[in-house]
Amino acid sequence: MQLERIYHPYWKWEDWNNGQFNVEKRYSEKQEEELCKKVKELLSDSKEFYKIALKVINEWVFASEHNLTNSSLNKQAWIGQASCCYKYKIPERITILGWKMLSPTQQKEANNVADKIIKIWEDNYAKKILKQKCL
Repeated sequence: MQLERIYHPYWKWEDWNNGQFNVEKRYSEKQEEELCKKVKELLSDSKEFYKIALKVINEWVFASEHNLTNSSLNKQAWIGQASCCYKYKIPERITILGWKMLSPTQQKEANNVADKIIKIWEDNYAKKILKQKCL
């Protein structure tokens, strides 16, 4: 589905405000390993990932709209990164490392979950836009 691109300033993005793009915070090797394990744990548990990702799209209104209307963005990756940030405050750079710990089958299943979440968001967003046009 092609949606009109919506922009919001970064200070409104819930993902930004929760540290998803924090590049300054440094972690020890052991801390990084523990965070990567949390990423793997969340993204390989389809039911938990689905539950958290639903919270992301329902609660992070500005970040979801800004990112999920961006046709040039890897939306699957954003859903996974935002979910790890939402649940554990893990920045995206660590989520990328944790993603590599998943098997190809686990990655495929995580992408399938992300696709379902994206579809839910797009359907709800389309209904919202249609409703606004009718008013």
